[in-house]
Amino acid sequence: MEVLIVDDEQLMHEILAAVVRKAFGEANVIEARDLESAFQRLAHHGAPDLALLDLGLPGQRGLESLQRFRWKFPQVPVVVVSVTEDPKSIRLALGAGARGYMPKTITADMMVEALKHVAEGGTYVPPQMDDEPSVQ
Repeated sequence: MEVLIVDDEQLMHEILAAVVRKAFGEANVIEARDLESAFQRLAHHGAPDLALLDLGLPGQRGLESLQRFRWKFPQVPVVVVSVTEDPKSIRLALGAGARGYMPKTITADMMVEALKHVAEGGTYVPPQMDDEPSVQ
């Protein structure tokens, strides 16, 4: 399995890579600090099996990075990783094509379960959305 991690923070790369390996064993992790670097790396690797995408990337606004990634790689499931936890942002990301939304405040074990669920074809919605009727 190949998993792309796009985040501008080194610590998040290390944490997410460890979570990916815990979820999928010896997964091949492709790392990028911004969307353009991700596209350049994928030009050599091809489309990954799963992408983890921070919405707060330099040079991008809001859902722009998700929309650009989904346009270029529509078949790749994307899990948004973000510091934003409000239900409106989560709904918007899911509406823009994300298959999951992981707030950076959830535990590593919750991240592992979320990634497994998305890799199996499901959609991960964080616990704070349980009472939100507009997200299924």
